[in-house]
Amino acid sequence: MSKPATRTKTAAEPKAPNIARFAPAEHLHEARLQLLEREGSYDSARFFDQRADELDALLATFLDCVFEHSQAAALTLDRARISRTMFAEYGVAQLHAVGAGFADCLFTGCRFGSFAAMESAVHSVEMRDCHIGYLNLRDATWRDVRLVDCVIDEFDAVGAQLTRVAFPGTRIESINLQHATVSDVDLRGARLHRIENVEYLRGTTMSLDQIADLAAAFAASLGIRVA
Repeated sequence: MSKPATRTKTAAEPKAPNIARFAPAEHLHEARLQLLEREGSYDSARFFDQRADELDALLATFLDCVFEHSQAAALTLDRARISRTMFAEYGVAQLHAVGAGFADCLFTGCRFGSFAAMESAVHSVEMRDCHIGYLNLRDATWRDVRLVDCVIDEFDAVGAQLTRVAFPGTRIESINLQHATVSDVDLRGARLHRIENVEYLRGTTMSLDQIADLAAAFAASLGIRVA
């Protein structure tokens, strides 16, 4: 009697982020950072090679804009709506984007001391070669996001909803996903140094090498003493 065929079970691959192809608008008009204002509306504006102290664009709207080779001590984008906008070689010591919405945006070569994005809604966004000291995504909803070759000192996503998020080539010093809801979050390309509350990694995808490197953290979470 022939033996019944057996099926080899393989873990399903996480779905990759679905990010729209992005290119800055061809015709942009030059604008000044210092003239940003609350509830302002900016369309096809280019903020190039400028310096500013504290900027407040609360509830502002940006469409097809470019922030390039500029710096600011602080930028407030709380509850702003940013669409099809590029941030290139842009540096902000304190970026506040609480409750903001980003869609079809690109960040490349940016430096943020802190990026406060609590309760933000981010969709179809890519970050490349960015350095963020403290990325706060508490209670945020990030969907279809890719962070490529970035450095994040502290990644705080407590209570966040993360769907189709990937980290190829990104170094994360510390990550906390406590009470987060994750789906198709791919950590395989990331270099992780410390994980807070490892039990909340459920639903992410990691490589065996990563798990081996973090064996001590996993053991501690299970109450295992390693001697």
